[in-house]
Parts: sequence; structure tokens; C-alpha cells
Amino acid sequence: MAEAVMGPLLGRLQELALSEVKKLVAVDDDIRSLHDKLMWMQAFLRDAGPRRRLQNNEIIRVYVRQIRDAVFDAEDAVDQYFLRVDISMLRRYSDAIIKFFSNCTTQVTVRHTLSSKIKSINTRLDGIIANKEKYIIDDEAARTINPWKPSTIISATAEKLDEDLELPLVGRDDQLENLKNKLIKTNLTPMVISVVGKSGVGKTMLVKDMYERVPIKSHFDVQAWVSFAPNLSASNIQRLILLRLTGDACPKEELERKLSGELKEKSYLLVIDGEVSSTEWKYFLANLPTDNAKSRVVRITHTKPEDAQVRGFGHDKIELDHFDEDTTKRLFLETLFMEDRSERHNNGHSSSAAAAKDERRVKEAKKYAKLVFRVTAGLPLAVVLLSGLLRTKEYPGEWKKVFEHLKLRSKESKRLDIILSMCFDDLPHDLKSCLLYFAALPLNTLVRARTLVCMWMAEGFLRPIEGKTMEKVGENYLKELIDRRLVILPPVENAAPGDEKITVQTKVLEFLLLEAQEANFVEIHSGDDVPSLSTARRLSLQNHRDKYAALAKTLPKLRSILSNFEKDEPGNEGETKEEDKLTNIAEPNSCLPGRKGNNTHHKPKDLIRKLLQVSEFLRVICLDGLEVGDELPSEIGNVLHLQYLGITSCSLQKISPSIGKLKRLQTLDVRGTKVTTLPQEFWKIPTLRHVFGSLNMPNKRVGKLEQLQTLMTVKPADVWDENYLHNMKLLRILYLRELTDQTMLSLRAVSTLKYLLILTISHAKMILGELFTSIKLPRLQVMVLQGELMDATPTKSRYSNSNLPNLTKLSLEGTKVSQGFIDRLGDMPCLATLALYQNSCRETHLVFSEGFQSLKNLTLDSDLENIEIEGPAFPHIATLEVFTRRGEKFCMVIKGRNDDIVKKIKIQEDKRDSIYKSVPFEVKKYSHNMCVSIVRIIPVYV
Repeated sequence: MAEAVMGPLLGRLQELALSEVKKLVAVDDDIRSLHDKLMWMQAFLRDAGPRRRLQNNEIIRVYVRQIRDAVFDAEDAVDQYFLRVDISMLRRYSDAIIKFFSNCTTQVTVRHTLSSKIKSINTRLDGIIANKEKYIIDDEAARTINPWKPSTIISATAEKLDEDLELPLVGRDDQLENLKNKLIKTNLTPMVISVVGKSGVGKTMLVKDMYERVPIKSHFDVQAWVSFAPNLSASNIQRLILLRLTGDACPKEELERKLSGELKEKSYLLVIDGEVSSTEWKYFLANLPTDNAKSRVVRITHTKPEDAQVRGFGHDKIELDHFDEDTTKRLFLETLFMEDRSERHNNGHSSSAAAAKDERRVKEAKKYAKLVFRVTAGLPLAVVLLSGLLRTKEYPGEWKKVFEHLKLRSKESKRLDIILSMCFDDLPHDLKSCLLYFAALPLNTLVRARTLVCMWMAEGFLRPIEGKTMEKVGENYLKELIDRRLVILPPVENAAPGDEKITVQTKVLEFLLLEAQEANFVEIHSGDDVPSLSTARRLSLQNHRDKYAALAKTLPKLRSILSNFEKDEPGNEGETKEEDKLTNIAEPNSCLPGRKGNNTHHKPKDLIRKLLQVSEFLRVICLDGLEVGDELPSEIGNVLHLQYLGITSCSLQKISPSIGKLKRLQTLDVRGTKVTTLPQEFWKIPTLRHVFGSLNMPNKRVGKLEQLQTLMTVKPADVWDENYLHNMKLLRILYLRELTDQTMLSLRAVSTLKYLLILTISHAKMILGELFTSIKLPRLQVMVLQGELMDATPTKSRYSNSNLPNLTKLSLEGTKVSQGFIDRLGDMPCLATLALYQNSCRETHLVFSEGFQSLKNLTLDSDLENIEIEGPAFPHIATLEVFTRRGEKFCMVIKGRNDDIVKKIKIQEDKRDSIYKSVPFEVKKYSHNMCVSIVRIIPVYV
């Protein structure tokens, strides 16, 4: 893994060569010599990965290991230099002259130290190069590894992948029908349905397809789907389900009571996507209500369920296996050419030349269908990965080479590993480190796309390319990985760009873990034994039984630390105090004789303080669900190289002012904590790019923040005026809340934000109607408004499509807009998703007469009683969802050729306390010189 080892260091060496250290000529020469040697070695390492897997050459392994160790030492030397210089610049002296000479002396000292270390590393690398020649490591042999040229840039399809193309479900019609019958057929007791099969056969995809169907949603009162890492406790599974149902967490002692209250006497559908121990599974089922025989629990698992049954539940299973040859061929062709079909569907036609080319490609692919079955053994995951690889290859030349390579290796046993290796080795070099980062995340963990890109940026994996920001480069890298089917992007309703959550499939993660282990990319603490971590550079905490055990170790080389735990339930003060007493970790060697005082224990906050004191090279801190105390220790100011700080889902309340020392900090994320204000020193950090949390902006002026791109979610201070955002010209994402009469006028300042992509305003008393009339936001894609719009009826003379030419998603709640405003929305050229929630409209009667030519998804609120849709409106509608409280009074009239629209309708009625349930409805057709459909709710619920 050349990029994981070399990439960040080469960038740091270039930065070093341009810094003050060049004043020492000898050091400058040594740095350039080291840089040149590393570039040659980087080229060798890029070929070493594929060769290592095919040839199993121990000499190559030793050579790679020696290079890696030398590179790590060089990285330590460079980071130590920058750290000492940064520390010297922070020291405060009362006398400026003393400060000047002190800094000069310090910097000369650290330069000489750096010079000595780099000379030593250069000598060491010379020896490694000599050994390479001595033991005859043949570079020419690498040419036979990949007969085609690996990708060097991301594909054109990924560049234009604005929406995820959901993979088709092929060859599972019988299992789908079987699952449907088991979900809705009449039984005497609730049922547990186990969907069983090896990893990669498509279990999750099968269940998801059925779970999202309207008839299934209409059949159950309550639905929840939870995914989690292996071996989660029953109580944590209960907490996840309750969180999905209510949006609220609760103390452990109240979990069973509250969950039972939500499910009792209701028909529920629970999907459990994660491996659970037999003991925890039985305990989980034993605490579910069994008073409604329509209830179902669907368990997605790799292992066959035990014969032992839990009282009150019936048990059944559906087994999935590999495909036969014909189905494998169908899946391969449908996933290989799905984008071409999508483009033809959207454009309505294709040129004869393009059609002929497509036909030739299909014909070529069919020739290899039998080989595809042989090399994939009919495993759906392998087929999909292979099609993802071919989508990036030139037809027909590179296709032929890929298939020839597969044919040579088709008799090997680990067929999926062959395809995974091909997919990984073919990635552009910069993407390999990005994909490998998933190895630091637990299985079945969903991570926000934007969060991941920010961490890649802090790690040094991204750099501006061709005028694109690092964020844009990271976004394109992520799209490429999704397009290659290596990363999964589950469908998320109305998710703003970057808010999508992503993951990798189990077998892909297993492959990445092996690669990460080979490259010493990350250490994972998931068991009772804590390995030696003195040389660990990345650490992932995954031990649910003892979250803090690894932190008792000294971690001097650490660059990144990550955790992903469920948030501890609120209100457990007693349990927290007990954790302070008992969930403590003894110092290493505490049991050795003759060591007095080593039997002491440490509270979690003390371990965090120790981490910040010792691990001074940290660049990424991403601690999710790990308690750090009420206040982040002042030692946070010690980690001067920190670029990403995420402390989320915990009881943190206060950030130390010493955070202002972090002059390289790019991202702060305190979502899910009690932090509402940040010290004034924080807002003066010049490198800030992304701030996430629920924060109150300070009453004093903030710094220039010229690099800031994300501000989410903030309450404007009283001093917020039209000039407050003046310097934040690169702001792309802005979430505001609780606008007052005094701060409302500051919205005019957004007119200066020409790069703004997402604007959200929540819990506002009033919102300026100028957002739709005079303020121009040419790049805005998503707008979410919650609060009454002032003067919100733009007339044709005041309204121009050029104000919001790229708006694709609009959500309104409490805006009280008029019919005229809705008419004007119909003129927006790119509007694809429109949601009109409670009190969004003044009237209870709404007419869609024309326009909305790009609209695909429409959601209508609970206050509307009559809805009229006329023929010219919604030519491309895909979903039309209505939430209503009107019951039998609700009426929807659809005029014109409307069969397609009627098929897309889904109605949910408020049954109790804003809990909506899908209900059946009837459609009556009339004809008076035109087709008319009248849609009403059926008053009998089944």
C-alpha cells in the first residue's frame, strides 16, 4: 500500500523544503535527496502489492517492510520538527527581544536535529536499495501482474454520478414471494423469519426490497430497521429500535418498559441486520410483546438459526444461495449496462451510433458470460464487483485483457478474493488509502459521507487537483468507489448532499482488514487482549466491553484515533459514577511485584488527558460514543497538528479555550453533545473549514474565517448583521436556527455567498421572502425552511428563475405560503423534490395546474383537505406521498391521462398523536371529455 505509507510524507517533505529549514543548505540537500529516493520507492511499492498477492515472495515482503519502517521514521522526524517550531512560536514572553532570540535558538536546534535524523534515514535507505540489488528483486516481473493498465484517474461515470443508481434485484423472485407470504400470512403467533446465507448472496438487498414496498408498510402499524456491528447486547439493540421509533434515547432501566409501550398491541415489523449471540438474541426476543399475531421480526444472518425457540414466537427461515449460470449472466449484464439504460430512459432516445455501440458491448459481454459464472461461482457480490470494474475499462481492448486474466485464474479456489484484488489494484493510487480507511470502522457501520471526506482531508489523502477543492476531490473519489460497487450508498429519503451514510459490504471489509494489517495501516482493539501499541499510527477502538482499555497504553506515534460506540443512555448518573469507580484500567505492569503505586486506576477523562499529553502527533480524533468528561481537557492545546476533532454522542458540555492553539484545525464536530458555545479563541482559527454542532454564535465578532465551508447548526447572535458573513465567501453549507426579528434581516447577507449549496433555516419566527425574489443564489441545490415567510408571494414581475436556477430540493414547514407561491415554484427548472409539511400553505385546497417539469418526489402535509392535479403537471413524478389528518374528508382529484400518477400515490393517515400509518384508498374514474380520477381513503382499515 504505497499511498498509505508514502503519500502524506511526500507532501510534508515538499512543505518542509519550502519552509524556513532551507536556510541550512545541508538540510535542504538531504531533504531533496530523501524526497527523490522516496518517489522511486513509491513507484516500486505501487507494483509490490499485486506481486505480493500473486508470487508470495518473502524477499519482497521484507523489502516493503524495511521501506515502510524507514518512511515511518522519516515521518516522525518531519512531524517532530514542525511540532517543535510550532511550540516555539506559541511561547509567550513579556519581552519581545527575548522571545525573538529564544525562538531563533530553538529553531536552529531543531533544524540540526532534523538534519541528523534525515542523514541517518538517507543512509538507511541506501542500504535498503543495495540489498534490493544484492538479492535481485526483479522489477520487470511486475509487468506480468496486470495485463491491462490500472486506472490513473477517476472514471467519467463517477464524475456525473449525481444520484445513486440502485442495483437491480435479479433472480430472487421466488424468495421475494416467499418472504412476502411469510410477512403477511395469518398465524397464531408472531413470527421470527431468518434470512440466511453466506456473505455476498444479497440477503440485505432482498429484505430491503420487500421492506420498502407500500403493501408491506400498510400491513404493519410500526416498522423499524436497525443495522449494527457484531455482538451488540440485547439492551443496545432495544435502544436502537426505540431511537428509530421515537427519535429519543432513554435510560437502560426504562428501555424494556418504553419499547414495550411502543409495540404493545400493535403489529410491528422489526428488521435486525447484524450478528447477535444466541444468549442476547433469546433475551431480546423474550422482551418483545407477543399480543399481536401479525407482528414479525426479520433477522438477517450468516449462520443458520438454532433449533431452540423462544416462547411466544413461531420460527421460519429463507435461505439464499449462489446463482445458476443463467441468472449470473442476467445479473452481470443488468449491472454492467444499467447506467446506459438509465440515460436512455431519462433522455427518451439515443443515437443510432450509440445504440450500435451498446449492442456490440452487450454481444461482447455475452461471449464471456460462461467465464463470469466460472470465476464468480454465481456469487452475486462477485458478479457486481466485476461489472463495476469493467465499467471503468475501455471497450473492447481492456475488456478482453481483463477476461483473459480472469480465465488464467479461474481454477483458483478463492474466487471472490481474486476479483477483490483486481478491483483494489485497479484503483487510482490516491483512492487506495481512502478505501482502506473503512478498515478502521466496525462491520455494518454507517458513516456520513461528509465526515469521511473531512477525515481523508485531515489524513493528507486529498490534495487540490485542477482547481477543485479538497472537498470536491474527496467527493469525486467517493463517487468513484460507489460507482465501482466497493462502497454502498443506501437510499436515504431527502438526504442533503453529503448527509448520505455509506458503508462497505462484509466481504469487502474483510479484504480491507487484511490489506490494512499487511500495511500496518491501523491497529484495531476489539478483544480482551491489548496488543503493544507503542508504534501504532492509527487506532480504532471497537471493544464494547471495555472501551478505554487501549488508552491505558502509551501511544507516542499515534496520528489518528477513532471509536464508534452507541451513546450511553441519559439519566444514568448512578451508573456513570459506578463507571468512574469500576470501569477503570490499571497501568501496565500493575501486577508486577515491587512496583508501589502502579495499582492505581484511572477514570476515562484521565485517560483522555494522558492521550492528549503523550500523543502529540495526532491529526484525527474521532470519538463517537466515548465519554471524555464534562469538559474537554486543556491538554487539547498540546496536539498542535490536529486537523479533525470529532467528539460526538456523549455528555461533553464545554470546550477548553486552549483549542485556539490548534492553528491547523480544519473540522470540529460536536453533534450529539451538550456543547452550545465555543470559546472566542476557537473562532479565530484561520484554517477552519467545517463546524458541526448545535451552537450559539458569539456576541463578539469572529475571525475572518475565509476558508470556512460548513456552518451547521448555529443560532445567530444579536450582533449578526448583513456584514457578519462578508468574509465567509466560500461557505457552501449553512444551517441557521431560531432567527429573531433582530437577526432575520441578516439573511440578506447570504446574497454574498455565491458558492452556497445548502441553506437550512429552522425554528424561525419569520423568514425573509427575499430568498425567492431578490436574493440570487446561483449554486444553491437544497433549501429547508421552517418558519413563516414574509411577503412570500413572488409575482412574475418580481420572480425570476435565475435567482435559484439549480435548486433541486425544497422543504417548507410553517411557511404559510399562498397558491400563487406554489404556482411560481412550478417554474423552477431543476426542482426534483418538494416537501410541503404542516402549515406550509395558507389554504387547505391546493391546485397543481402546470409546470414542475423536473419534479420526481412530492410530499404533501397533513392540513390539506383537497388536492387537484391537472394534466400538464408532474410529467416525471416517481413518488407522491400524502400525510393527512382529514380521514374520509380527504379528496384528491387528478385530471388528464393520470394512470401513472395514480400508481405513484401513497397515503398515510394520522392515527394517533402524529403517528402515521399507511392506509388503503380507492380510485374512481370519471370521463367528461377528459379523464378524471378521484382518490379517497377507504374507511375500513385492514
